[in-house]
Amino acid sequence: MIRTAVMPAAEVTPQVFVDSTGRRGRLLAIAGFFVALFAAFYIAVVGTSVVQASDAGLSTKATVSTSATTSASASASSSS
Repeated sequence: MIRTAVMPAAEVTPQVFVDSTGRRGRLLAIAGFFVALFAAFYIAVVGTSVVQASDAGLSTKATVSTSATTSASASASSSS
């Protein structure tokens, strides 16, 4: 194909998805704002729970019962 100095004019096709009112963009901006607001609220709740969890002490303390261990080992040796 031989190229010329002047490019032929391209066909002008009408744009399919044109929103001259800006309604679609405004709707997406509002939806994005609410999604970002929800995400910020969720992050704040998770962050607050992590901070409070590190300050809270254990409500029950773990104890080791030696009598349960002794009786378990005695019953295991008698059944052998």
